[in-house]
Amino acid sequence: MQQDLNNVSVVQDEELDIRSIIFKYLSYWRWFIVSIVFFTIVGFVYLKRQNNIYENNVIVLLKDENTATEEMLLLQDLGMSAGKNNIENEIALFKSPDLISKAVTSLELYTTYRKVTRWSFNDNELYGNAPLYIRWEDMEPKKIPAPVTFTFTPQGKGFEVSGQYEEIPFHGRIDTLPVYLKLPMGRFYVSRNNEIDPAYKQEPYTFEATISNPSVQARRLSAELKVTPSAKQSSVLTLSIQSEIKKKGRDFLQQLVNFYNEDATNDKNMVAHNTAVFIEERIKEISVELGTVEKQVEDFRQQKQITDIQAEAQLYLGQTGQNEQKRVEIETQLNLTRFVEDFIARPANANKLIPNLGVTDAGLVSVINEYNQLLLMKERLESSSSESNPALIQMKQQVSGMRQSIQASLSNVRHASEIALRDLNRQNTVTNARIQDIPAVEREYKDILRQQEVKNNLFVFLLQKREETALTQAAVAPKAKIVSEPYSSDVPVAPKRAVILLAFFLVGCVLPVGAIFVRDLFHTSIESMDDLAPLKDIDVIGDIQAITTPMETALVVQANDDSPVTELFRTLRNNLLFMLNEPNKKVVMVTSTVPGEGKTFVSINLARSLSLMDKKVLLIGGDIRNPKLSHDLGIPKVNIGFSTYLAGMAHGVDQVTEVLYPNFHIMQAGPVPPNPNELLSKQTLNDLFDGLREEYDYIIIDSAPVGVVSDSFMLNRVADVTLYVMRERVTQKDAVNFVNSIKRDNRLTGVTVVLNATTPQGKYGSYKYGYKYSYRYGYSQKYGYGKSKKA
Repeated sequence: MQQDLNNVSVVQDEELDIRSIIFKYLSYWRWFIVSIVFFTIVGFVYLKRQNNIYENNVIVLLKDENTATEEMLLLQDLGMSAGKNNIENEIALFKSPDLISKAVTSLELYTTYRKVTRWSFNDNELYGNAPLYIRWEDMEPKKIPAPVTFTFTPQGKGFEVSGQYEEIPFHGRIDTLPVYLKLPMGRFYVSRNNEIDPAYKQEPYTFEATISNPSVQARRLSAELKVTPSAKQSSVLTLSIQSEIKKKGRDFLQQLVNFYNEDATNDKNMVAHNTAVFIEERIKEISVELGTVEKQVEDFRQQKQITDIQAEAQLYLGQTGQNEQKRVEIETQLNLTRFVEDFIARPANANKLIPNLGVTDAGLVSVINEYNQLLLMKERLESSSSESNPALIQMKQQVSGMRQSIQASLSNVRHASEIALRDLNRQNTVTNARIQDIPAVEREYKDILRQQEVKNNLFVFLLQKREETALTQAAVAPKAKIVSEPYSSDVPVAPKRAVILLAFFLVGCVLPVGAIFVRDLFHTSIESMDDLAPLKDIDVIGDIQAITTPMETALVVQANDDSPVTELFRTLRNNLLFMLNEPNKKVVMVTSTVPGEGKTFVSINLARSLSLMDKKVLLIGGDIRNPKLSHDLGIPKVNIGFSTYLAGMAHGVDQVTEVLYPNFHIMQAGPVPPNPNELLSKQTLNDLFDGLREEYDYIIIDSAPVGVVSDSFMLNRVADVTLYVMRERVTQKDAVNFVNSIKRDNRLTGVTVVLNATTPQGKYGSYKYGYKYSYRYGYSQKYGYGKSKKA
C-alpha cells in the first residue's frame, strides 16, 4: 500500500514538473507570437522568391537483343550479337554526361535566358520565347572557358548590352537585328525571335542571357536526372528531370532518348560495318584463289585430254564419297579457323570485333559472342569515362584475357580439325590402295577438283553473309521505344509550400524555446519557488511580492491595510507564529546570504505586522557593521543603540530604544564598533535578551548576512527562530546548498526561509538584477558617540 502511495506521489510530481515547464514557456507567449509571425512572414517571402519546379517524365522500353525479329538475329551467325541488356549499364548510359551534352548542345540549353524585373522577387526563365537569341560565333560550345552573361536593356528601338566576362566588364549597343557583336572575348550573333513573349510586346523588359560550356550543364543535369526501372530487372525505365519550364524538360527528355537510340544504332552499324569490311577482304582473296584453282582444272584437262573421268571412276569412288565429303567439311572449318586466327593475330584488329564465319564449335562460338559483347561495352564506357576509371581498367583486362582465351580455343579447334583430317587421309589411303587400277591422273585431277570445291563453297558462303550483313544494316530499329510521350506534372513538385511554411513555423516555435533555455542556462540566481526545492528539512513559510511603485520608506504594512503585500506579511506572520508555539519563544533573527536580499525590509514589516496584533514588539538593528534601520525607516540616525549597550556605554535599555508606533519599538544598531564580533560574544548580549524577553512579546533582530560575516552566528544563541531571506534574481542558486549546510551543522536555530521580491512571472520574468559585495562589510563609520555621517 505504501509503495502504491509512493508511486502516485512520483506521478503527481512528474505531472507538476511538466505543468511547470509548460507554464514557464507559455509565460513568454509574446516571444512566441513575435517569433512565429516573423518566421512565417520570412517563409512567405522565401516562397515568393522561389520559382515553381515541375517534374517531367518519359517512359521507355528497352528492346532486348535476344527478343528481336528474325532479321535482327542474322548477325548472331557471325558472332556479333550482344547479350541481354544490363539495366544498370543502360541507366549509366542515360546519365552519361557525354550523351546529355549532345542533347544540351542540340537544344542550345547551354544558353539560358531570364527575365529581370526590378520589383519582382524572382527572375523567371525564358525558353523559346526570349526577345532575342545570341550565339557565340567563333567559339565552339564545348570549348567555352568560362560563362559569359549579357544584359539586354530596351532603349528606344534598340538595346543596351552590358555584361562581364572573367571580371572584365563590357558594353555595347544594338540598333538593328540581326547583328554581329564584336566584343573583347569574341564575336556574337544576335537575332530576333519570332515567337517572342507576349508580355514583352506589351511592356518591354530587361532580360539576361548566359552562355556556358555544355559540359557544365551536362554535369548538372546528369546529377538531377533520375532513371528508375518500373520493377527489378525490368526493361521499362522512367526518366525524370525537374525544371522551371515544362516544355524545356520535355524537350530535353525527348532529345536524350533520341541520342541514346542514335548511339545504340551506331554501335550496331559499327558491328555490321566491320563484318562487311572483313567479308569483302576475304571475298577478294578467295576470288583470286578460286580463279587459280579453276585455271589449274582447265590446264589439267587440256594437258591430259580428259573429258569425263568422274563417270569412269564412279564405281571405284562410291566407297570414298562419304569420307571425301567429311574431308571437305573439315578442311572448310580448318580454313575458316585459320582465317579467324589470322584476323586475331593482326595488331590492327586488336580493338575490332571478331567475326565467326561459320565455325561450328559451340564453345568457341559462345566465347567469341561474349568477347564481342564485352568489347562493345568497353567502347561505350571509354566514351563516357576517363582512362583511370577502375571499371574501364578491369574491363580492358577482361577483354585481353578473353582474346587470349579465344586464340587458345582457335588453336585447339585447328589442331582437332588437323587430327580429324589426318584420320580421313589415312582412311582414304586404305581405300585408294583398293582402287590401284584408277590412274594417277584421276587422283591428281580429284585433288584439283577438291580444292576447287572448297574454294567455291567458301566463296558462296561469304557472298551470302555479305547480303545478310547489308540487310541487317538496313533493318536496325531503335533500341529504346518511347512507351509514353514526355509529360509534365500539373502541380509543382517544388517548392513544397506547406512543408516550408511548416518548417518556418516550427523554427518560430523552437527558437524562443532555445532562447529561453539558453537564458535560463546562464541565469545562476533563484528565479522562483521551484529553485528552492533542493532545501532539505527547511520550510519556506512565505513569499513577499515585489513592490514596483516607489516608496518613501521600507515600511509598507499599515493598520487597516488590505494591499497584497500586507496580506503576504500577515501570511508570513501567521506561519511564523506556528513556530513560536511556546511562551518563551519570542526572538526571531532575520538574516540572508548577502546584502541586498531585503532582510531589513522583511524585518521592519514583519515587526510591524506583529505589532498590529496588539503585541509589544521590539525591532533590533543587529547588523552593527552596516546599520540600515534608520535609513529604511526614514528616521534620524542616533549615536546610541545596540552596539552602545553591548559596549557598556548605555545605562539602561530605555536609553537605546525608541517608540516608532504603539507596540512597535526599535533599537538602532548604533555606531559601528571596531570589534563587532567581540562585542557579540560578551555575556552582556545574553543579559540584554533575558531582560527583553520579560518586557516584549516578540523581538525581531535584523542581523548581518551570514554569507559575508559571522555576526549572525554569534547572535544565534539568543534566537529561537531564524528567518532566512532569499530574493528572486539576487540570491544565487548555490545559496540553497549553503543553507542546507547551516541546517545540517546546526549553526542556526529553527531555520526557515522566506522568498522576497517575487513577481507574478516568477522565474519566467524578463527583469535582470545584479549586485556586488565584498568581505569589507560595514565599517563605514567610526565607533563612538557623536553625530554620524549621513549615508
